[in-house]
Amino acid sequence: MLRLHQYNYLLFALSVLLMLSACSFRGDAEGKNAEQEYEFVAVGYAAMAVQQGESDDIKMLNAIKASKLEAYKELAEQVYGVMLRSENSVLKYQLQGDALTSNVSGLVRGARVLRTYHKGDLYITELGLNTDMLPNLKDEVRIDRGRVIRVKPQVYY
Repeated sequence: MLRLHQYNYLLFALSVLLMLSACSFRGDAEGKNAEQEYEFVAVGYAAMAVQQGESDDIKMLNAIKASKLEAYKELAEQVYGVMLRSENSVLKYQLQGDALTSNVSGLVRGARVLRTYHKGDLYITELGLNTDMLPNLKDEVRIDRGRVIRVKPQVYY
């Protein structure tokens, strides 16, 4: 027969075992969530009705491609930024013309398709990207040396 102090040791051992198993379970759940977190998320949309094609199936395939390209464009905008050019013309203190153009240029590697689906006439693609998956941002060898502008260091007093 077990004595009272033996019951205390047994309860203590069971509670420690229970806490350790709960911690290991929680660690697995956090690991799964960490895999699904992305630093950049982009969404691309494309309407199926405006796509070119002889059948609805071909229009849907074109919408799938267009939505994926739009998502990649938005991802490039987030990673590399957008080059904006604006022109305004004023005559006698009155605005005569206003134009704004944008340009995006960049190489996106390592993006993952998170979801792809359609809602009504729209086809939607969601992409995710971690900076750990961007070797071209962290690898200095991939920089095009001909396009780098070198500035001499100067000291201003």
